Amino acid sequence: MERDNIEWLIFRYLQGEMTADERVALDEWLVQGRNRVIFERLVDKRRIMEKMERLDEYDWQKSWRGVEGKLHGRGKWTWGRWTVAASLFGLMVLGVWMLAEIRKEKAPVVVAEKIMPGRPYAELVSSDGEVVALQKDSVSVFLASARDTVMVEEGREAVYNEVRTPRGSEYQVVLPDGSVVWLNSESKLRFPTVFSGGERRVRVSGELYFQVVKDSTAPFKVEVEGMYEVEVLGTEFNVRAYGDIPSATTLVKGSVVIHDGGSDVRLKPGEQACKEDNGKDLSVREVDVTSYVAWKNGYFLFENERLEDILNELARWYNMNVFFENRSVREERFSVEIRRHEDFEEVLHLIERTGTVKIVVKENSVFVK
Repeated sequence: MERDNIEWLIFRYLQGEMTADERVALDEWLVQGRNRVIFERLVDKRRIMEKMERLDEYDWQKSWRGVEGKLHGRGKWTWGRWTVAASLFGLMVLGVWMLAEIRKEKAPVVVAEKIMPGRPYAELVSSDGEVVALQKDSVSVFLASARDTVMVEEGREAVYNEVRTPRGSEYQVVLPDGSVVWLNSESKLRFPTVFSGGERRVRVSGELYFQVVKDSTAPFKVEVEGMYEVEVLGTEFNVRAYGDIPSATTLVKGSVVIHDGGSDVRLKPGEQACKEDNGKDLSVREVDVTSYVAWKNGYFLFENERLEDILNELARWYNMNVFFENRSVREERFSVEIRRHEDFEEVLHLIERTGTVKIVVKENSVFVK
């Protein structure tokens, strides 16, 4: 049976509106291979509720308003409607499982040694070069030192600190103005110990999520290292500026202006400004912000992404090296959703089910064959 037909049947099941013929077709599919396992995973109430809890942080009522109107008309949400909305978000899992059955005769054996997920950790580099390790419970200590070490006097140059997260780590920082910044792996945040001069200016690289305190008298400005500047008054947005992929700023709430050379671009919630590898051509597009900020909420969400891009991102978090012995599989596309603190074996388990690649783990390296 075609995959599109199965997606439709599961969708109809969640609506509670299956015809007799559709019920028969679904039953016939369920008795084949591991299809019942796939089905039970997709319609599991706990998993669906977890997805909806994540969406709650990003105003999911607004996002799904159009879907609700088309499917049911205006009215109160019921469990049936929640499952329909959640199924639209979760059906990407079906693609991975379906491919597993279609290609199971070529399914590889994955040898996986223990690769551990990342942890809360960062290093604070003070203006005099001193390096202090920041553990999970170091935020309050860090704030105290930031407030007490430097009092900027009139006419004196501001003193800067830097927080950096190595591979396999993440960290949350509260800036002197109360703004909160989440740092993903391999990221840097440079900021003054005291904001002064009528603006709040920081410099970043890597990937960071900002929750900026509004202050109309002191605009918040983010210098994206070697690229452009983001100016905000009070908002939430994600900056992704690793050297090996295009730089992107994704707006979740509020409004930001991107200053790129002589041009300015204003973003609305749900828009992303992307700068290609050549350092030119800043473009704006509408996106689903969920996948771009999933890391900050504790999970990975890849939707039809290249295997190479997926593994490179996972490598930062799991602190591993990736080697493609079969270069052709770099372009294979996958949809994967997984918690960031899952063992790496679970990630490989999802990917290997497609039967398209063979992955072997040796110590801290992953070899894709």
